[in-house]
Amino acid sequence: MLLLAACVGLGSVYAATTPLFDASDELWHYPMAKHIADTGNLPVLDPANPGPWRQEAGQPPLYYFLMAQATRLIDTSDMAQVRWLNPHADVGILTTDGNRNLVVHTAAENWPWHGTVLAVRIIRFLSVLLAAGTVWCTYEIALAVLARDRWLAAGAAGFVAFTPMFLFISGSVNNDNLAMLLASLIVLLLVRMAGTPAAGPARQPAAHALLGLLLGLGALTKLSLLALFPIAAAVIGVLEMADWRADPQRSAPNILPHHALRLLRQGLLVFGIAALVCGWWFARNLQLYGTPTGLNQFVAVLGVRAHPAGLQQLWSEREGFMRTFWGLFGGVNVPFPGWVYSTLNMFALVAGSGAIIFAGRSARRLKQPPRNWLPAAIVIVVPLAVFGSLLRWSTFTWSSQGRLIFTAIQSLAVLFAAGIDAWFPARWRTVRNACLSVPVVALLALSAAAPAWVIAPAYAAPAPADLSQMKQTIGTGFGTPAALRLRGYTLGASQVQPGTEAEITLYWEVLAPMQRDWSVFVHLIDEAQTIVAQRDTFPGLGRQPTRLLQPGQLLADRYLLRIPQTACAPARLQVQVGLYDFATGDRLLADTGADHALLAEVELLATAGAVPNALAINLENQIQLTGYEFGTRTLQAGAMLPLTLHWRALRQPAANYTVFVQVRGAGDQVWGQHDGWPVNGGAPTAAWQPGQDYADPHTLQLAANTPPGTYAVQAGMYRDGDERLNVISASGEWGDNFVTLCRIRVTAAD
Repeated sequence: MLLLAACVGLGSVYAATTPLFDASDELWHYPMAKHIADTGNLPVLDPANPGPWRQEAGQPPLYYFLMAQATRLIDTSDMAQVRWLNPHADVGILTTDGNRNLVVHTAAENWPWHGTVLAVRIIRFLSVLLAAGTVWCTYEIALAVLARDRWLAAGAAGFVAFTPMFLFISGSVNNDNLAMLLASLIVLLLVRMAGTPAAGPARQPAAHALLGLLLGLGALTKLSLLALFPIAAAVIGVLEMADWRADPQRSAPNILPHHALRLLRQGLLVFGIAALVCGWWFARNLQLYGTPTGLNQFVAVLGVRAHPAGLQQLWSEREGFMRTFWGLFGGVNVPFPGWVYSTLNMFALVAGSGAIIFAGRSARRLKQPPRNWLPAAIVIVVPLAVFGSLLRWSTFTWSSQGRLIFTAIQSLAVLFAAGIDAWFPARWRTVRNACLSVPVVALLALSAAAPAWVIAPAYAAPAPADLSQMKQTIGTGFGTPAALRLRGYTLGASQVQPGTEAEITLYWEVLAPMQRDWSVFVHLIDEAQTIVAQRDTFPGLGRQPTRLLQPGQLLADRYLLRIPQTACAPARLQVQVGLYDFATGDRLLADTGADHALLAEVELLATAGAVPNALAINLENQIQLTGYEFGTRTLQAGAMLPLTLHWRALRQPAANYTVFVQVRGAGDQVWGQHDGWPVNGGAPTAAWQPGQDYADPHTLQLAANTPPGTYAVQAGMYRDGDERLNVISASGEWGDNFVTLCRIRVTAAD
């Protein structure tokens, strides 16, 4: 009861303090519930017009239906005003200068709540109660699996109750909260069935009917719960087989058919009820989208990776996976300090190693009756099934997030407690209890501290501008008459290198109210008039749109512009600043008549190396791109573009790879391309020796109809069948299967 009270209390803190729509996908989940409350109908997935719910329209509807009923009497016609999207939010990007907020937060979110704010808060608090149910189920599952050891059960429940990301999700509008509860109820029922003799209540038709109901409700909440269907079938089958083997009349000719018929009846009861509960939704999908799940349209809205991820690439994403399991808040862009993840991962490693010992001990009991080993097998198999399903999903979508296995968190928590227990002999119970308490208490402390320590500062109002820190005065006004004046700036450093950040602080003064949301842009422009780096935000680094600014207000915004490691250097970069309407692209003119203000110059220094534009880009640990050079970067449509790539063999390549170089414009349209073996075919990669360098010239002809503008130049290698080599970062993460070099400018042909 103390754990449940703490879970509800902490979850309520997250629900009340996390800014609206700045929880994981909440800005898409809530419109689902609102649409059902307003119309009584489900929205339809439409990639051409995704709507405010985007891909969540393809989610099973049970959670949204329940939340719609809880809020349907509330007037939520103000959703568009409350859900004020920040178009420049750095979703999934760990920035250091701000722009984390997914929406613009106003005083409408403050107490007393009304309209959309009230509806979202109510759903959040109801979701906390669902999460508390998951904690209770975890405790009961642990009792059933871990020999009724109440301390281990409390440790498992505490692991769930105090995992920061679990609490963050529980305090948000997210169908995961109902999915976690239903998955936990299913696992609890299966564990009780597995530990009960044939005549026990958990093996009676009523229990099978309940299992079917829960499975159907689970499938009607989240598709990942379909992974529990085969586990339920396997448990029923194992138990019936054990009953047959234990039957004293097993050798009688009619006993095997009797048990087979009983197994069939149980299966029909369980999965028949499940089909009755959720079958209509799959039939609807089949009619609307041509598939029972509708995943074809779901993926069309969600988006896919540029290329399927292999196991090595997924393994390289493990750090982000663990961070999103423990706690990565906001739009996957508000992290704990790095040492927090290192400490929690250490706890996980110790408990995970012990869980392997626990699994081995359970495996040695396989020849005993199922009630001696099947409950443990269930909590071992459930996370594997959920993780395997997520792994497959992540191969073609960007979904390698640890929070997406929370439907198995009850089983993971039991394995966590069992893993700690496995390291200690029975006589050391007091020491074991103390060691189990350490990570649980640490999680409790983190969860209690996170709202004020990590989350709130990410959305705090910017500090008042201190003009005494301003180094250069400008005084350029924007608008007619001027509504916003750029008073001046402070440049962090006058020299930068590729792969580093250029820092600039802009000081703004509000002169008059504005009726449009103008975005600030800061560009670094090179001699070819291409953008080397840029930062676009609302003022206040995403938190203060121009419509909210008041005359006399002063702002000081610090921008960090990341210089690509492939930027052409040396170069002189001009700093250009201006404002534009994100919806239309219209720029706000300065009082000089220009559409931007020209500030200082930043010198881009070349990276030290033996070749121009020195690099160290790793292509699957076989080949390294060590540099490149252009003959020219400003040319006419239809002209020839000379380019030399510099390669080094890291080891003897596994095949003869073809080099590709492409000029790409808007929509990834290719306007020029050259493919061929290195050095005009004279240096096939299969013959390269480790440490050997190659200068590889290429000449591309631009299409005669290439429109004037700037274009990206991309290069890479592939083997037969267009199987490209992927870039591997210095930290081991797998990235794109191409390298983007610096941009070129194309002018109209004479």
